[in-house]
Amino acid sequence: MMINAPLGGTPGKDCGGFCKFCYFRGVDYDNLDSLSIGCRYCPPHQVGCDHCHEVINDIKNGFRPLSRVLSHLENILRWHEVLGTLDYKNLKVVTASMADVTSYPQLFELLTTLKDQGFLVHLGYTSGKCIKDGKTAEKLVSQGTDEINFSLVSMDPEIRRRWMGDRTPEESIKALQTFCESVEVNVSTVVIPGVITEEDLFGTCTKLEEWGIKSFILSRFVNFKKEGLIYNNRPVIMGMKTQPFPEFQELVKMVDDAFPFKVIGSPDTLYKLSKKENRRYLNNLPEVRGEATIITSQLSCKPLEEIFKVISPDKVNVIGVDKEIGDLITMEDLETVDLGMVKEKVILPGGALVHDRVARKIFNKDGLKRKVIRGPTSLFYFDVEFLNQDSNLEHEFLNFNALIKKINSS
Repeated sequence: MMINAPLGGTPGKDCGGFCKFCYFRGVDYDNLDSLSIGCRYCPPHQVGCDHCHEVINDIKNGFRPLSRVLSHLENILRWHEVLGTLDYKNLKVVTASMADVTSYPQLFELLTTLKDQGFLVHLGYTSGKCIKDGKTAEKLVSQGTDEINFSLVSMDPEIRRRWMGDRTPEESIKALQTFCESVEVNVSTVVIPGVITEEDLFGTCTKLEEWGIKSFILSRFVNFKKEGLIYNNRPVIMGMKTQPFPEFQELVKMVDDAFPFKVIGSPDTLYKLSKKENRRYLNNLPEVRGEATIITSQLSCKPLEEIFKVISPDKVNVIGVDKEIGDLITMEDLETVDLGMVKEKVILPGGALVHDRVARKIFNKDGLKRKVIRGPTSLFYFDVEFLNQDSNLEHEFLNFNALIKKINSS
């Protein structure tokens, strides 16, 4: 059982400085409140709420005080206790930050408190830039750290020095080795075109295999708004082209085939149900009786079309907007949809960053009164490092059941 403990943190400030490829570079922090985003939790007549603006407030306001972090954890634990879902024996607290968890000024106090309560800790994102010597890594392990996510990018110290701004790359890599010797480690890289080559990747992964990591996450470098830059419109690196997604998928598969640890691509179109070997599970889904148009992202469009061609070729159509991640779809994306292709019922991604009232206004501007609803929060499970193949299939199957119920609803 995992419980999140958000620490906050401002990217570029609370992480040892911006990496050159960081998608927060160039963000105008003073004008973040002007972002026109909403969500499923916004009040009926108010665009924007505590839920959808939480990430904005966190990166603006820096780290949360320890008292607030502990209060949040206490409330979550109490809620699970009321629901009867609290599993103390297998409970792990996951510290999360948009910056670097090892920069959190009260980290060791937090770890001491959690250790005293008997909780294991999964340290969220760290690049290692703030770990200046091996003793810090050893102390983090001794204080109850059971698992850690480490952004390595490359075993080449010069790549880390140049692209991550790491002043002590050798010490950071030593810290990673210390973690690998003691706890479970999920390592990640950003596939920077022309920098992180196949040769560099395989050299890095060969060493990581020796060190015994749990998983390796390859993140595709993003440089444009359609790829997920919702905080600003400027490219992260002027003039740099991004890797085509099919090419990125092939690279992920190549690494996965070559090494024994779990290899994950981010983003990835997981949709296990769209794979030929899993098509038999589609026969067990409920019958699709209603008609609907599903609005989704570029990357999800094709696998969703393949699934609905099997279970409902005539009643459901899928439209992909020019945004690669469904939960980052905004009202600007919806305004590009050809309403002539849209049925009377419209289903948006559950986490789309648009107010329900705004979405209805966009889809009804041609005079037709369409019903606009949201689908499940996540049709596929994106934290795949925490799930096996069977759990992924079960998650997708249950959520497609829920999606079909929404299609069939009056």
